[in-house]
Amino acid sequence: MMLLEHDAKVLLAQFGISIPEGILASHSTHPTVNYPCFVKVQIPVGGRGKAGGILKAANATELEQALHKLVGAKVRGHRVHECRIEQPAAGQECYVSLMLDPSSGKVIILMSAQGGIEVEQHSASGAMLQQQANFDPNAVKQAAQELAKQLPTFAQAALTEAAHQLCDALFKLELTLTEINPLFVQPDGSWIAGDAKLVADDNAIERQPLLLALLKERGHAYPEASLKIDHGFDFVRLDENGDVGMLTTGAGLSMQLVDELTRRGCKPFNFVDIRTGQFRGEPTRLIQVLRWIGEGKNVKVILMNFFAGVTDLAELSRLILIALEQTQDIKIPIVIRLIGNGLEAAIQTLTSANASLVVETDLEKAVDQVVALARGQAA
Repeated sequence: MMLLEHDAKVLLAQFGISIPEGILASHSTHPTVNYPCFVKVQIPVGGRGKAGGILKAANATELEQALHKLVGAKVRGHRVHECRIEQPAAGQECYVSLMLDPSSGKVIILMSAQGGIEVEQHSASGAMLQQQANFDPNAVKQAAQELAKQLPTFAQAALTEAAHQLCDALFKLELTLTEINPLFVQPDGSWIAGDAKLVADDNAIERQPLLLALLKERGHAYPEASLKIDHGFDFVRLDENGDVGMLTTGAGLSMQLVDELTRRGCKPFNFVDIRTGQFRGEPTRLIQVLRWIGEGKNVKVILMNFFAGVTDLAELSRLILIALEQTQDIKIPIVIRLIGNGLEAAIQTLTSANASLVVETDLEKAVDQVVALARGQAA
């Protein structure tokens, strides 16, 4: 889960990192702030400035105009719901980040005395320093301190201190990335985080009180992570105009199905890994996913795909029928592909109870049926 800039800064402030004064706002609010200020869209992606997502306001009228322009707009493919109104920060722009490398299990430290929106160009020119450290806070801090010694004198102390504080956040919150860009270094050696990026490990959120509190307070800003915490499985809306709803299990296979459907001209509405092993005889998850898919205005067909291992398809088929009974208002054709334990009993249960269901054991044939229905052809 990538945190929005505002939330990343609020969290980092708890680790001693200096941040500019700022508040969240939308066009429906009328905040009282000092001028000039910056209005920064809150979306989970970088490059906002180059995309027109950061505006300067010299007075209340310009602030209102900026909010009206940005809130509700799309910036880099993301709908803007909130903006951070922030006091300006200045100084020499630097860069520092700590990133977990999953292939080696080590932490990669990056530092540069040149940061800001052109940081990638600086990196290409050789201005970015890099060092790996063992996955241990003391090792990371020591490596960061040694790396900073290679920087110009004005940046050494600031980036060392920033890296140490980012290290505390990385390990305390079980993050996979912590980044400050730009990190403004003032002439007196003090520094402040002009922007910040934090990426949390989704699997660690449940044991992180600070992240759980964030999701409880601002779940609307992180609908996918909040859904996973509240319901215990993954559901991601991929395309609000999608024509194929998916009710599937197995993250890898589900992603393959998204790719295959897209390759064949369909637009998957969602991704889901519903985790049938956690049903425990309850159809609640099935019902909830069907309800969410039913919200898709252009969904023409639902693909259910269950590759059963320990799951008993005979029991699953009964839960599917209960879920369909309780969601009869959702009038969308359904193609069900089943394979695994209890297959024959499941097919008998489904086909005898609901003749309109298309049940397949061959995945390719099931996808063919889905594509045909999405195109408005007979299954």
